[in-house]
Amino acid sequence: MKLKTYKHSGDLGDIVFSLPVMAEAGGGILYLDPMGGEEEPLVNWGQYNRTKLNRTHIENIKPLLLEQDYISDVQLWRPNIEIDFNLDKFRKHVRHNNLTASHLEAFGMLGKLDKWQSESWIKTPPKNLPKGKNIILARSCRYHSNFSFWEQLSDAYIDSAVFVSHLKEFEYFLYTFPRYKDRISHLNTDSISDLAAYIQGCELFIGNQGFPHAIAEAMKKNVINETYKTYPSCIFKRDNVQYV
Repeated sequence: MKLKTYKHSGDLGDIVFSLPVMAEAGGGILYLDPMGGEEEPLVNWGQYNRTKLNRTHIENIKPLLLEQDYISDVQLWRPNIEIDFNLDKFRKHVRHNNLTASHLEAFGMLGKLDKWQSESWIKTPPKNLPKGKNIILARSCRYHSNFSFWEQLSDAYIDSAVFVSHLKEFEYFLYTFPRYKDRISHLNTDSISDLAAYIQGCELFIGNQGFPHAIAEAMKKNVINETYKTYPSCIFKRDNVQYV
């Protein structure tokens, strides 16, 4: 039987939020566009002509994607490859405050959203955080809406946490919130698979909208999310998440 094919042009968080479409449609081969949608009208019509997705990002996320039982293979997309599901169609449905809803609606699957509000779609063996730590913090340099939340985060949370994501983001975080200096450390992750394994092993994820949060949501971890008020795009209705 011929495997179904799917294509996405990124960004990485958008790819993660698209995966319930693959799971619902029966899985198959996921093609990722190393040109970031330069030749995709659904991507290049607006204020930018491509996403950040490139060959390096694809090779980095591929091992984690291949761990999922509904993904048979991950390949580089080229313009001559025909696909069954163009996942970039979600861009026509971004009125939702939930990018998974946008992807599902693009293929007539919005009725399945309730299932994916609470059911995980990314699984990986967990990795233990450093001794005495059970919380992961992540804050990118974009999508900020609640300075006061981070300023007032409890001492118990801070002293039990490590920070993931790019080193520059960690440096910017400490510059913005000097209260955290000398109290949290940056957790080196060699790959996206490594990052995902640590997120799988944490007890609580605290972060803003971004790729690490997308992984935490896909795993249905306990989450506190700094929601970007201008464009809230990852609000899920489940008991173990708090939006601030």
